[in-house]
Amino acid sequence: MKKRMIHVTVRADYGGAPNYINTMINNMSEKFDVYVACPKDEPYHSLWKSNKKVKDICFLPHRKFTIKHLISLVKFVKKHDIEIFQANGKGAGAYRFIKLFYPKVKVLYAYRGFHIHDYSTIQRKLYFVYERVMTLFTDKVINVSKGEQEQCVKNKVLKKSLSSHIYNGIKALERKINPAIEAQYKNKFVVSTLSRFDVQKNMELMYDIASKMKYNEDIQFVWIGDGDDKLILEEKARKETLTNIDFVGFKNHKEIAEYFSVTDIYLTTARWEGLPFALVEASSLGLPIVASDVVGNNEVCIHNRNGILYPTENSSKAVEAIMKLYTDKDLLKEYAENSKIVFEEFFMVNQMVDNHESLYEQIIDGL
Repeated sequence: MKKRMIHVTVRADYGGAPNYINTMINNMSEKFDVYVACPKDEPYHSLWKSNKKVKDICFLPHRKFTIKHLISLVKFVKKHDIEIFQANGKGAGAYRFIKLFYPKVKVLYAYRGFHIHDYSTIQRKLYFVYERVMTLFTDKVINVSKGEQEQCVKNKVLKKSLSSHIYNGIKALERKINPAIEAQYKNKFVVSTLSRFDVQKNMELMYDIASKMKYNEDIQFVWIGDGDDKLILEEKARKETLTNIDFVGFKNHKEIAEYFSVTDIYLTTARWEGLPFALVEASSLGLPIVASDVVGNNEVCIHNRNGILYPTENSSKAVEAIMKLYTDKDLLKEYAENSKIVFEEFFMVNQMVDNHESLYEQIIDGL
């Protein structure tokens, strides 16, 4: 008989948790029936609704917890006799209270990043207390990186015995040549990023990096993505006549591969991470990486192996790292080859799925 599990998320728009859930759904074995609880965000709600691997969907509001929807979720889980309940991300984590109403379900919680960096001291203390209480309703925590796991244990929000560390995994991107894109960047050294434009991703720092390198006409920055800060930075670049940044906007999976296929370096300026999918995608295509030295980044970008880590918020050190790879083609080639190796060692999709399924079976069997 198939085992039944549900993925719970309060986001179904573009982001790490929905991307992870979608990857899991499409690659899990036939041993599991998969259900989803999520908002009616796009694109993933429509994708999951039409996906034959998803047995049914329970509606939850976008980034919100309510008692009303908790009760609806309890009824849904009971109706389908679901055995594994996995909450993905901080917002979805509140729905672990389901354990109060349906004690037999096994509850897993995936942090998808231990995000406390913009909290005040009081907010942090309250959050730590909340997470410690929530472990009473949690059978297992999934940490997406070793650094995230260490943060949780260090701040005493959980004991290490409650945690399983499982890296995010993806199917490797394949090089796709778009003649128009290839022609556009034919004589350029391309530094690309795929990112939301928000506080976490710190695109203001990336702007500072590009501004400091504007006198090198060979180097072009390509920014893939969208968000609240995009229009602000576009306007700033226009006023300052900064022409070495291309704001290409949101792109689908195929188009991302096309831009990455003409990329020389992948750059990230994030203030904090869990384990970033975009960095893993860059690694899968064999791109050298220049990354802020934060949790998650420093497990995909291994310093002096497949890239260079620089101190967070230090644009000068980032510029220095980019210039080092720009001027040393042999090192650039070495890091490119090693990036592919790092991906194959740690971030293959089959490894991620196998590790999750093994954990699910152990929990269901009470091991």
